[in-house]
Amino acid sequence: MNKGEQTEQYQSLQMVQPSASIITLGRVLAIIMLIILLCLIFVPWQQSIPGHGQITLLSPNERPQTVNAPINARLNHWLVHEGERVKTGDILMELIEVDPKYLDPRLLQRLKAQQQTRLAKKAALIAQTHALEKQLATQKRLASFAIPAATVKVEQADHQYEAAKQSWITAQQNYSRNQDLYNKGLRSKRDLELAEMNRAQVEAELEVAKRQTQIAHLGQGEIEATAQARIQAVEVKLAKLSENIAQIEHDILALEIEIANYQSRVEQRKIRAPVDGKVVRILEYGKGETVKSSAELAIIVPTATDQVVELYIKDHDAPLLSPDRQVRLQFSGWPALQFSGWPAIAVGTFGGRVAVIDSVDNGHGLYRILVIPDKERIKAGLDEPWPKYPYLRPGTRANGWVMLETVSMGFELWRQFNAFPPVIKVPDDVHAETYVISKKGSD
Repeated sequence: MNKGEQTEQYQSLQMVQPSASIITLGRVLAIIMLIILLCLIFVPWQQSIPGHGQITLLSPNERPQTVNAPINARLNHWLVHEGERVKTGDILMELIEVDPKYLDPRLLQRLKAQQQTRLAKKAALIAQTHALEKQLATQKRLASFAIPAATVKVEQADHQYEAAKQSWITAQQNYSRNQDLYNKGLRSKRDLELAEMNRAQVEAELEVAKRQTQIAHLGQGEIEATAQARIQAVEVKLAKLSENIAQIEHDILALEIEIANYQSRVEQRKIRAPVDGKVVRILEYGKGETVKSSAELAIIVPTATDQVVELYIKDHDAPLLSPDRQVRLQFSGWPALQFSGWPAIAVGTFGGRVAVIDSVDNGHGLYRILVIPDKERIKAGLDEPWPKYPYLRPGTRANGWVMLETVSMGFELWRQFNAFPPVIKVPDDVHAETYVISKKGSD
């Protein structure tokens, strides 16, 4: 090869040689690719589940309360205005009665007068009952005297009858003996006639004793029947009085119920605040306007002390949730910068924990969870306390990210590209649905 050809070959090689800038760019790109590869392998990424919702209150007693009309009535006048704070039991407005049954202004006095009349009648009946009880005791005492006396008379009549019977037997035997002696000639006819007369006299006395015995037995039965009849007559009167007293007591009880109902009705004419809070809206205005029972009159928002966030999570993410999961929250109106994969560098967000997970969806494939403040992290100074009412009001929109497990960035990109679900650790109690806040009372 001659010298000219060699010179031409060197010039061709120089033309295809890369420039210094290209070499530098290649080196920079290689370093960047190496850094990206190292980041994908070693940089951690915390998986999360997004959700959207709003501020609400954990206790139903602290949620907005609707004040309803307890009775059919007419509006009189409001004693409060919108935006005014009230305490439990404060009178908000007064109603005017429209039920004809309660229009009498002296109805309560009349009912109490009827009650006093019934009470006086009851006292009189009780006094009659006491008198009849004494009379019954007297009748029983008289019966206790009369019946034994009649028994004694019966016994005396029986004894007299037995004595007359023995006398008749003796007279009969004496007559038989005298007749035998007369037939033998040992007695005179006069003695026989005297024995016969004596027998007839004793027989008459026996008949009289027998009748007296029968009369004594009949008298005993009559005395017992009379005494029992008098006792039963008093007992019947007592039973009638007891029935009357029971009826009076029923009437008194009915009047007491009616009086209590009327007093409650009078109290229902005053609309009172059910909770401490602020009157945010008055729904019925016109004085004299008639409203029906259960009509909405006003809305009171209680003073919020136990705020929570309700977030709605898609159904395909719901199986990944479990109580006590950490949550990062962003409230509407509060500037924030959130990095879902690196919550440690998030700015303007607040910490929370999953407290409740609904067992069923809301009908649109969304599951509701309740998020409470993460008091442990707040106490440790790792998170800021949630803003208080009125800076954070019920109904304020909120975005949340439920924190899951930490994986590498490369694995997360691979999972996203393949639409795989996040990686989670199954808790020990897979059936747990409610987070028990053990330190709620101490806080």
